[in-house]
Amino acid sequence: MSMNISRSSLKLFGAQLATNAVSFVALAFFARQLGSAQMGVFFLFQAASSVLVMLSDLGLATAMEKRISGGQDAGSVVSSAAALMVGLLSLVAFGVLLFRGPLNAYIGADLAGWLVLAITLTQVKRLTMAWYRGDLRVGDTADIQLLSSLLQMGTSVALILLGVDVLALVFGVLVGSALSSAWALVRNRPPLSRPRTDDATSLFHYAKYNLIPSIGIEVHSWTDVLIIGLFLTQSAVGAYEVAWRVAGVTTLLAAAISMSVLPQTSAWDANSETDRIERLVSSSIVPSLLLIIPSIFGVALLAPDVLGLVFGEDFGAASLALVVLVAGKIPEAIQLVVGKCLLGLDKPNLVARATVVALALNVVLNVALITEFGLLGAAVATTFSFTVGMVLRVHYLREFIAFRLPYANLAWCVVASGVMAAVVVAVRTQLPTTTVPRLLATVAVGAAVYAVVVLLYPPLRSLLLGYVSDLVPRPAA
Repeated sequence: MSMNISRSSLKLFGAQLATNAVSFVALAFFARQLGSAQMGVFFLFQAASSVLVMLSDLGLATAMEKRISGGQDAGSVVSSAAALMVGLLSLVAFGVLLFRGPLNAYIGADLAGWLVLAITLTQVKRLTMAWYRGDLRVGDTADIQLLSSLLQMGTSVALILLGVDVLALVFGVLVGSALSSAWALVRNRPPLSRPRTDDATSLFHYAKYNLIPSIGIEVHSWTDVLIIGLFLTQSAVGAYEVAWRVAGVTTLLAAAISMSVLPQTSAWDANSETDRIERLVSSSIVPSLLLIIPSIFGVALLAPDVLGLVFGEDFGAASLALVVLVAGKIPEAIQLVVGKCLLGLDKPNLVARATVVALALNVVLNVALITEFGLLGAAVATTFSFTVGMVLRVHYLREFIAFRLPYANLAWCVVASGVMAAVVVAVRTQLPTTTVPRLLATVAVGAAVYAVVVLLYPPLRSLLLGYVSDLVPRPAA
């Protein structure tokens, strides 16, 4: 069985682009209405929720996706995974309620009860998304993601306008997860059957190696925020996490591509089609970095304006951190693609090794650098640990397949970014970015220049137009 990687990736990217456009506007609204301290409370709630969701999953969602895409009976695999997750979720919920006092004190609000509900609904959504991806319906998950985000943002905005504080953001998360999951399950119900011991054993066998990568990705993503919450203030958490989310926009295409890589790699590996996997990895690198490279140049010039003008003066404290975080998206994007390929090749143990090293390094560096350099130290620690994780994953993947980085295409992206930066500097001398409309106009001009210069290079033009052409349905013969 095969799916169109370009079409699935671009459909996911389109949905994520729409989602992030809405989220970006909503985030700016939330930041201006609530301030950095209240935003920090919500971000710590999200960080705790994400880590606890991983503890209630322990790699089972990815294991389910792998087993279904590899040809095992979907009904019993889904049922077995759900049964295992219910047990884990019960233990995590008990722990949250048992330690709700210290947890509430750390977050900065009485949210432990809502945290249990958020973990439960998020896990239902994760299970649903894993079923879709395992069934090679990766493109369809775009609709679920978009609906969830729209419901979340719409609910939160409405409640804030009614005078609700940080709870408005929490309720938005709950409504988005619950209603989007319900819609997805009605749209494509998995063929449930009685859980089987052999399927549970198979899931556990894969998950025990995928445990560390699954937990590691989330913990790695939230380590800096969690440690900032320990040593600094909620306001610092709010400023840093806003910078992190602005930087995260640059990895939209990489994330979309990586979601398509795992199930397709798994399907091709089952048929021993190694050559197709090699081509897939090599051809995925440039699109994954296409938005990140120019963004490094852009934030180096505009970071204080982006954070200060759009979100408020409190958030400008994270300007230098934003530049470092965007640079760190290059190793993160490559790590996403290569890591998903290793998982598709049924090598979660190797991803686990790389994750352990990078995660340990991330924790140690964050503790050391945050206490010394604040938010900039957190950004440097996270970027360096992502780089180490990427190097290890690339090394492991090359033990199984031969692939090379498309250096010429990447070099041209750097050239195009340099041209873009020069134009942005020239525009700012004539039109200083003192207001949001002027900032948006400057960004639009820079993006247009970058796109034009990229398309002037024939190999890149051919690659990108190939992606676009795959979106256009071909007429029936």
